[in-house]
Amino acid sequence: MQNTSYFKNRSNSYGFSMIELIIVVMLIGIFTAMALTRTDTGLTTIREQIAIDQITNDIELARSMAFARNEAITIIFDKNQESYGVYNALGIIKDFPNSNSDGIISLDNSHLRNLDIKEVSFGGSANLQFQPLGDPVSGGTIELNTKTITVESITGKWSVN
Repeated sequence: MQNTSYFKNRSNSYGFSMIELIIVVMLIGIFTAMALTRTDTGLTTIREQIAIDQITNDIELARSMAFARNEAITIIFDKNQESYGVYNALGIIKDFPNSNSDGIISLDNSHLRNLDIKEVSFGGSANLQFQPLGDPVSGGTIELNTKTITVESITGKWSVN
């Protein structure tokens, strides 16, 4: 004969115990924390790559403008403001792509937060100048968070390390 008391007691319990709920909530919290940490690390890498792409494209454009206009074009970096501007003999070029109304290209915005220009050195200066034929006055480097953009002194070509 079957013992029906076991089935009667078991059929009257509904839901989960408090211990089971606490364990599930703790596991959800642990997995969420792990996912947020990985996401933040990935976003920092993406932001750094966006900044590298923007700076290197602007270097190429300034070099091309110097050659096409047959005039000196200078990119002046300001590491304290996380920004730079592109200048010719008349002053800042206000309609340069990605610049604000003052002609400044800022890396200190909501899309590129946590990105720092750590050091800029072109022959001891923060200025990268292209002569009228598109060759730089001197080569140098731009150091971001973990990457360094190197501009060659003769050709003006850049590389990222």
